[in-house]
Amino acid sequence: MAQVSTEEIPDSHVDRGYLRLLLVLLVSAAFFEGYDSSILALLLSDIQSTFRVSEAVLGVTRIPIELGLFVAFFVTRLSDRLGRRPLLLWSVVGYTIFTAATAFSWDIWSFAFFQFGSRVFLGAEYAVGVTMIVEEFPAGKRGRALGTLLTFAALGTIAVGLLIGIGLQDTGLGWRAFYLVGLVPLLLLIPFRRRLRETQRFTEMRAERARGEVQDEVPFLEPWKPQYRRNLVLVGIVHMLRSIPIFGSTAWWAFYAERERGFTSAEIAFYIIASYGLGCLGYYVCGRLMERIGRRPTALLYFSGGIIFSIILFQTANKSLAFLALMLAVFFGLGMGPVMSSFATELFPTHIRGQAAAWIRNWFEIAGYVFGPALVGILGDHATGAIGNIGDTVTLLMILQLPALYLIWKFMPETKGLELEEVLPDDQLALGLS
Repeated sequence: MAQVSTEEIPDSHVDRGYLRLLLVLLVSAAFFEGYDSSILALLLSDIQSTFRVSEAVLGVTRIPIELGLFVAFFVTRLSDRLGRRPLLLWSVVGYTIFTAATAFSWDIWSFAFFQFGSRVFLGAEYAVGVTMIVEEFPAGKRGRALGTLLTFAALGTIAVGLLIGIGLQDTGLGWRAFYLVGLVPLLLLIPFRRRLRETQRFTEMRAERARGEVQDEVPFLEPWKPQYRRNLVLVGIVHMLRSIPIFGSTAWWAFYAERERGFTSAEIAFYIIASYGLGCLGYYVCGRLMERIGRRPTALLYFSGGIIFSIILFQTANKSLAFLALMLAVFFGLGMGPVMSSFATELFPTHIRGQAAAWIRNWFEIAGYVFGPALVGILGDHATGAIGNIGDTVTLLMILQLPALYLIWKFMPETKGLELEEVLPDDQLALGLS
């Protein structure tokens, strides 16, 4: 296979103007992932009241909803054949349609179906966006770009908190209004996406295919070949161990705060706005630390902080302590997004990067999206659950992250300062392994 130049692109050859535009266009993917997911998480009790279902049913319905991210895998893998740009643009269209349809759900199962569709396209949009950031930005700026991208996921949650704070849920449309309001900025962004280019690395790879230097279509199981398998499994398991407790806790915290700790809607809105505001800083700091101290030490720090403060959050009855714990749980628990994204993309060559990222996000990490919220709802149901409350259920799930700490410390490759072409999955010296 012909290799792309391993020399770092000089700053003078980097189109800074386009990179800024690219980042602005791609942050909407992260913003709307945060926004859409947060509507369900922060307004869960309102949705429960509308459809008159139990906590266990709410937990079960999260399974088909989040399985949309599994289906997104099969959509995302097309980016290695069709290109990053067209897939991203079509994903925006699909997400817009299903988000609008969600506002007109007539029961919990129609709601689940429309949210399933939105997750399919949202998952594809987000995965391709991360891949484009990794492929277009030089090594010295990649960490910050990923941090900026994922900061907007927190801003999406803050936007929902602000709308709750002004009482949008108390209008005639209730929680449905949040899905309709979210369409406005999404539709405004579509014309600007026409300025989006295909990534240079994919363009070069497509030219190599045309010359017959590489195979035309990447096989479905290509990332599982021996030279890539170790990194795929390692990164995948770390994502899975993190995602089950993290997404279980984020999906149920507002419900837990209201039903088990007596928080008001106004208090929940304030806590969310403040904590996710700090969470934005967590993404940024993570991106900077990745470049200063490396990917692996940053991940260890953020995993540890996320575990400790999440347990405090779901065990304390003191609202002041809960406020501090929520801010730090978001800062560390969700703020590690940039380093997790770098693990999922930097360790794989260009011709399978999209597929590898899709395997990790839409097979391994999907376990968290699907089973995290479902387990909390089923085990924590106040009437039928084996544990009987949300707080203790989430706390028990947090121990799943402890093995991930060991895997990162012992086996995770370090890619600090390396251009993508220098990161060879079958070359342990280049990966910095001891």
